[in-house]
Amino acid sequence: MLIKIKFMIKKYIGFFIISILALVDVKAQQSNIYPMPRPKNCEYDNICPSSTIFPEARIRFKNNKDSIPMFGLFTLNYDHTIICREKYLVSYTVGVDFWSFKKTRSLGVPATINFMLGGGAVMLETSLGLDYLFVYKNYNHKADSMDNKQHYLGLLGRIGLRYEKKKSFFIRAGYTPMLSLINFNKIPILATKRFNSMFGLGVGYTFK
Repeated sequence: MLIKIKFMIKKYIGFFIISILALVDVKAQQSNIYPMPRPKNCEYDNICPSSTIFPEARIRFKNNKDSIPMFGLFTLNYDHTIICREKYLVSYTVGVDFWSFKKTRSLGVPATINFMLGGGAVMLETSLGLDYLFVYKNYNHKADSMDNKQHYLGLLGRIGLRYEKKKSFFIRAGYTPMLSLINFNKIPILATKRFNSMFGLGVGYTFK
């Protein structure tokens, strides 16, 4: 029953985010501030968004079957467009993230390449990259002791929606899985699961 309820919550969260993006798209077109389709080989000083700063949260929900607690990675990111075309954009994102619990702490550096499909401000987004974490406080609940400091590396993915245009607010939301590549079994909160299914939401500002 609890699993069914959590599935419904995730489903409605996704529907809510998509509805907000659709509403923003409609309102922007009605007020004539929605950008025209990008011209072929458009220049950054024309209509293409270039640089964005945004915080993002990636949350994994608790799974009672595997006794895996909910956790979140919170990131401050910089995103920069490197290819701008009429119907798609390519950008890179780098950031600093932290993962904080009462007795488990980490700092990390995520980096991804992002591909956005669409000719307006609302685009379909897919991403692939890596997240390196240095877990400097690593509490083992079973042994009631602190393990040695650990290095962690995860493969990041994303599929979702992005709203972005020049000098405007920015939002991205979607499914953000992370596949553990090294040392996940040495970090108690990750030890039972190599693949982490997460939902990500980021809000910020595109300043040029």
